[in-house]
Amino acid sequence: MIPMKTYNQTVEELFDLQKFSIKMGLDNINALAESMGNPHLAYPVLHVAGTNGKGSTSMMIQHILSAHGLKTGVYTSPHLVDFRERIRVNDRLVDEPFVIDFWQRISRLVIERQATFFDATTAMAFDYFKREGVDVAVIETGLGGRLDSTNLVQPEAVILTPIGMDHTKQLGRNLRSIAREKANIIKKGAWVFSSRQDKPAREVIDAYLHLAAGYLYIPESTKASAAIYERTICRFDLTDRVRHLRFQGITLGVPGQFQVENALLAYQVSRWYLEKREIPFSEEKFRSALAAFRWSGRLQQVSVQPEIYLDVSHNYSGFKRTIKFVRGIATTEHRHLLIGLLNDKPYKQIARLLRNEFKEVTIVEPVNERALPAETLKAVFNIYWDRVRVEKSVQDAYRVAVGAMRKNDVLFVMGSHFLVSEILKVLHKST
Repeated sequence: MIPMKTYNQTVEELFDLQKFSIKMGLDNINALAESMGNPHLAYPVLHVAGTNGKGSTSMMIQHILSAHGLKTGVYTSPHLVDFRERIRVNDRLVDEPFVIDFWQRISRLVIERQATFFDATTAMAFDYFKREGVDVAVIETGLGGRLDSTNLVQPEAVILTPIGMDHTKQLGRNLRSIAREKANIIKKGAWVFSSRQDKPAREVIDAYLHLAAGYLYIPESTKASAAIYERTICRFDLTDRVRHLRFQGITLGVPGQFQVENALLAYQVSRWYLEKREIPFSEEKFRSALAAFRWSGRLQQVSVQPEIYLDVSHNYSGFKRTIKFVRGIATTEHRHLLIGLLNDKPYKQIARLLRNEFKEVTIVEPVNERALPAETLKAVFNIYWDRVRVEKSVQDAYRVAVGAMRKNDVLFVMGSHFLVSEILKVLHKST
């Protein structure tokens, strides 16, 4: 009899699968799913792809649908503090005994096939949602779409958040190539919902719409107005041009203009799905779901005095959106930046984008084997800043950056999920 492993041992073995690196393709996930009886076919799926906003949109959809009584699973990646953040039902994390049991059942096949960490966690999500008997699952792609492990699903709807330049080594060197990889999750008979897209991406998406049962382009169907962007929340009016409705004074529990755009997308997807299931839409439940929405690491204010924000922006388009928020919080002479990037990011372009936005910069390498060397990033940042420091550990970098703050200063931590993850762990230990 194989001895039962602890939860921590199980997670360590799962992370050890990262030695197999990134493998694009569906062969492994197909084999894993077949060995479990294809659990992903047991419930309706809403499939989410894009470059930025996938996780936020997925979680908003889950909040709205679960508020209306639907048992809603959601699969997102990566996690920040707890591995179990990736797999939730009605915002409750997958339980530890299931993680252990799943790995006991599937580990031999995973290792035999040299399946990846993402293959294994995707299979885990598929299986957990079946066991829990979810009414619907919101599944976020990991990388791209066409060859992503999640593309095994047969979605009732495909949701496309803004598509930009990222992961160019795997997805292509131009926006059309990247959009093609992501739009490839559109399958025959699925409805398609899309956020605002740049022209090349939209043209690519249009070429796949002959497969769709219906299509809704959010900028043409839904409008936010009278928006007020505060430090930790947003308020706005929502106009639904499809149903000729207007909701005034909606509160969204996270800040940032881009989160309002995500909320418009989540509203239309959720409203469509409720109508499909013949479930009455409740304005009260919708408002409550958005007001209660929180999403760790997304312009998250972790301290008021001193004022500190964490954000997982990690690509050029993500930084561009976040800077709009930064400018509304403090003037340049009061802004500090703590940054760390992975080595596949366009760090020279990011440095140019940020060049007039911060007074001081602290650089550190995220805890990841793909971290961009801090000295490499410093050499570029030194072109634009006199005050650039490098620290060896994330804990030291955070301590030094906070120590450099003066009255009315604000610190922004950005650049990587892995950097924000380590900061959150530091903060959790201190409390």
